[in-house]
Amino acid sequence: MDELRAELLAAFAAELAEHMAGIREALADAGAGRPVDLREFSRRTHSLKGAARAVDLPETEAAAHAAETILLATERGERSLDAATIAELRTLADAIEDGARADTRPSEAIDVKASGSASGAATGRVHVAGHHVERLARSVHDLANHVSEQDRITEMVDALAAELADIPATQDGELARRVARLVGTTERLRREVARQRWALDRAAAEIERDAERILLLPVATLFEGHERMVRDLAGSQGKFAELTLEPIEAEADRRVLQALREPLLHLLRNAVSHGIEQPAVRARAGKPEGGTISVIPSTDRGRLNIVIRDDGAGLDPKAIETRAREAGLIARNAPTPSRRALYAMLFEQGFSTTRTVDEVSGRGIGLSVVAETVRRLHGRVRILPGRPNGTEIRISVPLALARQALLLVEAGGARHALPAASVDRVLRLTPDAFDRTEGGAVLMLDGEAIPVAELSDLLGLPTAEGTEDARPALVIEGADQRRVLLVDALNDVRSLVVGDPTAVAADVPLVWGTVLLEDGVALVLEPEALLAADASGPRRRPRIAATTRPVQRTVLVVDDSITTRTLEKSILEAQGYRVLVAVDGLAGLERLRAGIDAIDLVVADVEMPRMDGFGLLTAIRNDPALQTLPVVMMTSRNSPDDIERGLQLGANAYVTKQEFDQGTLISVVQQLI
Repeated sequence: MDELRAELLAAFAAELAEHMAGIREALADAGAGRPVDLREFSRRTHSLKGAARAVDLPETEAAAHAAETILLATERGERSLDAATIAELRTLADAIEDGARADTRPSEAIDVKASGSASGAATGRVHVAGHHVERLARSVHDLANHVSEQDRITEMVDALAAELADIPATQDGELARRVARLVGTTERLRREVARQRWALDRAAAEIERDAERILLLPVATLFEGHERMVRDLAGSQGKFAELTLEPIEAEADRRVLQALREPLLHLLRNAVSHGIEQPAVRARAGKPEGGTISVIPSTDRGRLNIVIRDDGAGLDPKAIETRAREAGLIARNAPTPSRRALYAMLFEQGFSTTRTVDEVSGRGIGLSVVAETVRRLHGRVRILPGRPNGTEIRISVPLALARQALLLVEAGGARHALPAASVDRVLRLTPDAFDRTEGGAVLMLDGEAIPVAELSDLLGLPTAEGTEDARPALVIEGADQRRVLLVDALNDVRSLVVGDPTAVAADVPLVWGTVLLEDGVALVLEPEALLAADASGPRRRPRIAATTRPVQRTVLVVDDSITTRTLEKSILEAQGYRVLVAVDGLAGLERLRAGIDAIDLVVADVEMPRMDGFGLLTAIRNDPALQTLPVVMMTSRNSPDDIERGLQLGANAYVTKQEFDQGTLISVVQQLI
């Protein structure tokens, strides 16, 4: 078995394991009489069929095709999901696995080149489990968070030095000498802390880069092995087609490349089946009998861009509109959409312009799989008419899932980040630049009326009164639409590591990650969600952030997660609050009872070591000096019993992380102090 086939089969094995787990679960639900998502079931069999074709496993491909046919008939109501059908699907599921078992074995391992010894031994290869590598990358990201703790130590040393410097000189020579020695020791300690901080920053950055490199694979591996598939598929349809690939030397995250394998296969198959015409048809059009499909990859500003182009018949807007109206995607009496919106309908689930169904096309699943995969990668996909003929599909995804090129902006008194690739352009706009429509404000740009919204409105943050001054604005774009976002300020463009938002709060609206900055955490916003978010549009006179905020109110954040503490601290400080932190309930209680700081409100997690949030709340309510202090419980424990317990113990508010967003936190705090 050559190295390429081994790599392809390893990738297929991982995909097989994922889809078969879903298929077995669906069959178990069907057997138990529970509802089954037939569309998702069908999508999995369709995906396995295409993947099996790519690695030349005809038995698996045939079994997946037969299962898909049964499911589609069931979805249309032509068959029922009775015991006989379930038994037949179970047999086909076994056949899918049996057809692949001889050539594949489940593995998450990825190959990492190991350098030779100092004596010049030959370079070897070791296997590293992919999930271990990804965990390493997350751990390194957490290490970077701990670097910020050095700032607190530095502040303590500076405070000590300041206090020593304020001690007045006396006639006691021995006391003066001791103070001088303490000052000298403090200065040496400060220099050592600074040196250690520099070393820690450097080491963390180097480890982070090394961890990210482990996840990289050559982009060229994504396209290997498809030339023969294109020729064979064209031949089976009585056509001639050739695949041409432009070389590329770049590397990308293996997870990105793995996710793109199936969409690329769908697009190549569509190009052959829908694009390339029969030889006689091409000859009558003055074209060569053999068609050409070109794949042109490139990289730019941290993005992997792939153009797939064919010289076939091209797009038929009238046929697309007709099928879209038949499918209910366009209302019966609605006008014809723009070409961009019309072509975007090709990516809808179940949409196909082919009237006949075979093993290759006509089910309307392929392009929807492409769109969904690219969306999960925070990328964009567009379909356009080719020049001078044919069809062109453009895909743009991040080269890496962790590190992203981000544009930092300010809106509603807080800092946010957007993927730079989603920003079409940056403008400065005065209020008279907008037109008013029934749907809100719009900006005429490139002959198109683009809706306008305040970013702070979309995020539920406070926005100030109007002004005649020019405002910074972003034009963000997705697959089929654009939107102008008005912001308060543009900060910077940086390449940053994007953390998982679920470590802070589950299902945060409009957010797909967090980034750690020098002075806090910023939320990374999801462009597609911003495009779809509901907003009535800004006023005729756009607004600026100039809200008044509480002055020097102090909030104590108690949480054992440094990520959560840092995020909540950043959000509250952006609103003008002074924020103190404690790592658990006992430390928080000690801080409160010390009486050093006048604390106006406590935000506490529930699950913490030593003393949990409920214990802290009980201690506060039983302490005469603290019992009137407002307490907000912020936790992922959202069962009715937990919420009732927190409120019975005296919590002023109980906010679950499943429904948390910064607007909610700010609103609750502002109501209590």
